[in-house]
Amino acid sequence: MVTNGTNAAELDEDFRYGQLAIEGRLITPDQFDTAMDRVRESKKPLADILVTDGTIDATTADRLTKALRRIVRDERAKSEGGMLVNKQIGGYKLVRRIGEGGMGEVYLAEQLTMHRTVALKILHNKWADDEEFRKRFLLEARAAGKLNHQNLIQVYDVNKYQGKYYFSMEFIDGVTVEDLIRHEGALPVEKVINICMQVCQALKYLANHNIVHRDIKPANIMVTKDGTVKLGDFGFIQSVWDAELMQEGTTIGTPDYISPEQARGERNLDVRSDIYSLGASLFHMLTGKTLFQGSCSKVMRDHIETEPPKLEDLRKDLPKDLKRMLGKMTAKQPIDRYQTPDEVIKDLDLLRIDVAHKDGAIPSSRSQIMNVITAEKERIATLEKVIAAKSQQITALLVLMGLGWILAAASFAMWMINAK
Repeated sequence: MVTNGTNAAELDEDFRYGQLAIEGRLITPDQFDTAMDRVRESKKPLADILVTDGTIDATTADRLTKALRRIVRDERAKSEGGMLVNKQIGGYKLVRRIGEGGMGEVYLAEQLTMHRTVALKILHNKWADDEEFRKRFLLEARAAGKLNHQNLIQVYDVNKYQGKYYFSMEFIDGVTVEDLIRHEGALPVEKVINICMQVCQALKYLANHNIVHRDIKPANIMVTKDGTVKLGDFGFIQSVWDAELMQEGTTIGTPDYISPEQARGERNLDVRSDIYSLGASLFHMLTGKTLFQGSCSKVMRDHIETEPPKLEDLRKDLPKDLKRMLGKMTAKQPIDRYQTPDEVIKDLDLLRIDVAHKDGAIPSSRSQIMNVITAEKERIATLEKVIAAKSQQITALLVLMGLGWILAAASFAMWMINAK
């Protein structure tokens, strides 16, 4: 089959090349779409178009070409049975492959010295020769290894073995929220509130360590058999240590849950970006649908420009406060969102109590009751400030009106005197 004189196999190669460039944060989806239009018109390879347009330089284009060749070679090796399963890397015996992300594969493994089961993440061969990506992979592991929180997946070890970079982490015997949505559809409100509460605790901890996760999504939120929520995959974190790895205009994150500022490629993100992504994940949990649908570039534009669908059009049984919260979490401007995870936690706690009350239950812990009292005190204090401000405005208005009447009376008196 031939399209505008371009062989279909060549087009497929160009698509994979562009996919690799987007995954490597070298071009944006919009730049890819524009370049592919020119590929069809000019019959030139995508790499040549990107270099000619100045989108990437020749050295980067050549590096991507080599990476794509390695990917094809690896895929061929896998199809011929060249999997890593049952092999040993460092002090770990690989049991089975359990996942794959943008930067590496994840295996269930046994740490031989500790006799414990772990998850082992290995940097893709396609990035092994790329210094920038090696730095990011190691940065991910070292940063995550410094963290210790019950709602974060614990990282144990980072190392290199025969040219392969890897790190080991806590193996979670559970399911991802993405799996829950896939199998159950829209989730019960109580379950959604509980998941979001625990993710917020993790975000609070990360924010205290000057870390922005930047890839909050259902696939990165795991729920154990005892109901503990674990936030994982720090492949896209922004911390105080990785400023040198980011370029202005770079886009990192998953399009379905990306914040508007992430979609614009802004550099100085903060926890409010993660709060937006959690809000987008919250919408998915409640409705079974993502905020926006369409191509990668369309979804990113929608996060920047388009108002989300109304919750009530997709699900009728949701509390009004939950709709208000979601609207605040997914506001386009960071200043209009919740400013800290603590603020989200307080409103979630109140919402949880309201939902429990409707079911005939009451707050069951001292912390819940204290949160209610604190939140109500804050609301009353805010209301008092508003009333005080309004009172001052009214007083000032009455004074001005009084002065106006005095001046008017004086003017009238002067007119009467002059008239006589």
